[in-house]
Amino acid sequence: MQADGNDVGARLERDKWRGYAQIALVVIALAVALYFARAPGFQELSVETAVAADNALPNVEVVVPLSTAQSLTVELTGTVSAQERTTVVSEVEGRIAWVSPDFTNGGSLAAGETMLRIDPAEFELAVEEAQAAVEAAEAQVWLEEALGEENTQEFALENPEAEPSAWVRRLPHLALAQAELRQAQAALKRAELHLARTDIALPYDVRVMATDAAVGEWASPEDTVRSAQLGVVYQPSALQVIVPIEPRDLTYLEPAVGRVARVTGRMGVWEGAVVGVSSVVNPTSRLTSVFIDFVASEPLDSLPPPGTFVEIAIEGPAFTDVYVLPNTILQEQESVWVVRDGELHLFTPEAYGRTGDGWVVEAFDAGDGIVVGTLPGARAGLAVSTQVVRDAE
Repeated sequence: MQADGNDVGARLERDKWRGYAQIALVVIALAVALYFARAPGFQELSVETAVAADNALPNVEVVVPLSTAQSLTVELTGTVSAQERTTVVSEVEGRIAWVSPDFTNGGSLAAGETMLRIDPAEFELAVEEAQAAVEAAEAQVWLEEALGEENTQEFALENPEAEPSAWVRRLPHLALAQAELRQAQAALKRAELHLARTDIALPYDVRVMATDAAVGEWASPEDTVRSAQLGVVYQPSALQVIVPIEPRDLTYLEPAVGRVARVTGRMGVWEGAVVGVSSVVNPTSRLTSVFIDFVASEPLDSLPPPGTFVEIAIEGPAFTDVYVLPNTILQEQESVWVVRDGELHLFTPEAYGRTGDGWVVEAFDAGDGIVVGTLPGARAGLAVSTQVVRDAE
C-alpha cells in the first residue's frame, strides 16, 4: 500500500511539471509571433529622397506690415451725475391748493411752468388792501399840493412883494404825504410779489427727482409744522458724466479737454465733450477723473437720469509710423516671431494699444515678415521658408 501511494505522488509531480512546460511553450510562441508582427519593414530610399528630407525647411506664413498713422479709442465707464440739484420750498406760508401732475418722481417741467400753487385768497386780499393804501396816500399828496397852491395864492394877494415860505406852501406836509405814498406803493409791490409766489416755478427746465407735496398740506419757508422741503429737482442741461481714467490713458489723450466723447447707455447713445480734468487722484484706486458734458444739440428729455452707468469712447491723437498687426501674430508675452535672412528671431514690439483692426505697435524692422499663428518647435535661429499671406496695413 505504501508503494502504491508513492507511485501516485510521483505521477502527480510529473503531471505538474508537464503543465508548467506547456504554459512556458505557449508564452514563448506568443512572444515570437508578436516580435515578428511588430518588426519594422524595409523601405528602399533613394539618395535624392534622403538628401531632400534632410534639407526640408518648415514653411511659415508671414505678413509684411506697412507703416501708417493710427489713433486709438480709449474706452471707459462713467456715471451720470446731476451737478446742480434744487430743493423746492415755498417762499410764502399757506396751504397747498394745487399740484401739477408733472410734479412727480421722474416728471419734467418746462421753464416757468407752475409746479404747485399755494392758496392765493389771503394774498389777493393783501394786494387789495395795499392798493387801497396807495390810493389813500395819493389822495393825501393831492390834498397837500392843492392846499399849498391855495396858501401861496392868498399869501401873494396879501404880500405882493414877499416870497412865500415853505411852510406857507405846505412843503413839509407835502413831503410827508409823498413819503407815505412811496411806502404804500412799496407795500403794494410786496403784496403783489407774495401773491406771485403762490405759484411755485423755476426759470429753467427741470426733472423731478423726488416730491413731498400734496393738496391740503401746509407749506412754509421755514421748518415749522413740517419739513419745508416740497421736492428735489435738477437741470437736465447741468448733467455731467464723471469718468475715472488711468494716468497713462489721460497722458495719451492730452490735451483731453475739448475731445469728443461718445456716451452709450441702455437708453441710447449721446454725444458729449470733455470739459475738465480732476486735479486730484483717488488715493485708493490711483485713478483721476475726466468730466464730460452732453452737447447742447442733444434733446434734454432724451438724456439719461443721474446715477446711470454709461460707457465712454474717446478718440485720441493719431500715432505716426506704426504697424497695425493682426491678432494672429501674437506669441507668448506679447512677442512676435520675425523672419530675417531666413531665420526666426523673437521680438517684443513697443505696443500702443488695440483697435478693431488689430494690434497697434511702434514700427520696427520686420525683415522678411512676421509669422502668423503658432509654429511647433519654434526657436530663435531656426531656419524657415516663408509664404507671404498679405500685407498688414
